[in-house]
Amino acid sequence: MKQKKFDGITVLLAVVFIVLVIYSLSMIFILLWGLLTTFKSHVDFSGTITGIPNVLGLPDPKASAEQLNFANYKVIFSKLVLEKTEIFYSGTQKIYHHSKTDFWGMLLNTLLFTGIGSLLLALVPCLMAYVCAKYDYFYSKVVYTVVLFVMVIPIIGNTASEITVLRQLNLYDNWFGYFVQRFNFVGMYFLVFYAYFKGLSNTYVEAAEIDGAGQYRILWSIILPLSIKMIGSVVLIQFVQLWNNYQVPLLYLPTKPTLAYAVYELAYANTHRDLSNVPVRIAGCMFLAIPLLILFICFQKKLMGNISMGGLKE
Repeated sequence: MKQKKFDGITVLLAVVFIVLVIYSLSMIFILLWGLLTTFKSHVDFSGTITGIPNVLGLPDPKASAEQLNFANYKVIFSKLVLEKTEIFYSGTQKIYHHSKTDFWGMLLNTLLFTGIGSLLLALVPCLMAYVCAKYDYFYSKVVYTVVLFVMVIPIIGNTASEITVLRQLNLYDNWFGYFVQRFNFVGMYFLVFYAYFKGLSNTYVEAAEIDGAGQYRILWSIILPLSIKMIGSVVLIQFVQLWNNYQVPLLYLPTKPTLAYAVYELAYANTHRDLSNVPVRIAGCMFLAIPLLILFICFQKKLMGNISMGGLKE
């Protein structure tokens, strides 16, 4: 009976392994196909019904040298320009926000959006969880209860009211308003940090207090260095999520487009003829995919090794 059960588990694991391998290969194939497609001309891509001119999907060797190299990327660099005008009321005052952003401007917006946003989404829950875990006050329990309540009770349909509040406070469509939104500790990572700080020994803190260190000195010199690995893992995870996020810029930062927002706009590009063909659009997508692929290759052990059973471990 034990041997049969063992054989059944072995077969199940083998089937799961094969399915995961096939799934992984399909993802790699899509990335490689997309990368090869970016080096094709529009004529080369649309030469067949499938859009694949030959078995390997390689660029047409008879095409011009410019088409075989980086012509599609040159189009993205030079002609991907988003011009937006946002008109709204803040109280009784009518406000106009106008912008004309090229590729480099969108890259800068992306770094601000993802870099500072991911830092805030990691540091704010960390600091709040430390206060609630290590300071046994009534308000610490209130904050913990509020976090659980907000996570259990979903808030649906609050986008319209949130945008209205931001406009009334003159925080809509500006970076300060976005950073205020990211200054948020409610979520799963608050509970992760809370559990970590609850299990952290007070020995270092007590020794520092004996030596005369204040609470802020203990926080910056002892607590944060001890939890730097966990903070780094959360920053990486949030960075990946924000890098591909086009909905937040679309709703809250319409005149400050990011690269993800630009790729969203490329899907509906009808204004510029050079941006309407598929290889150029896929070239725009590669600007999003390749940095994340490099980031994952460099930090795969950090991302995969520090995630266990839906949480982080030190």
